[in-house]
Amino acid sequence: MATKKSKNGLTRYAILVGATDLLQGLQKSLVDFKDFLTNETGGAWRENEIMITGPLDWSLVQLLQARLREYDFVLVYRCRFSGARTAQDDYGEKLKSVAEERGIFISAVCDDIVDARELRYEATDKEVARA
Repeated sequence: MATKKSKNGLTRYAILVGATDLLQGLQKSLVDFKDFLTNETGGAWRENEIMITGPLDWSLVQLLQARLREYDFVLVYRCRFSGARTAQDDYGEKLKSVAEERGIFISAVCDDIVDARELRYEATDKEVARA
């Protein structure tokens, strides 16, 4: 996560967190939200200002908490499935505190899945190792 200044001189970063393994597919809402952010109406975010990740684990949350403090504005958009509460919800709450200090935290129910191959999504090395 390289810190780069936006047009107004502030740094910003968005993390879009899904509840599925990204190799299996993305929640449609994550794709739609990324599309919104990258268009003019959503703020014309650059691709390198947005991270899409699968389910949170404790080590990822610790890393993100520390790194997000480097940015002037932070947006965390977390998709969860309807139904039972999971450990993912607890990890999401840890990110919520950092996001609310520096920007916005959005939690949504996102049950629709889009096949990752349809999106030409390329998994990172970490995601391949987890599969």
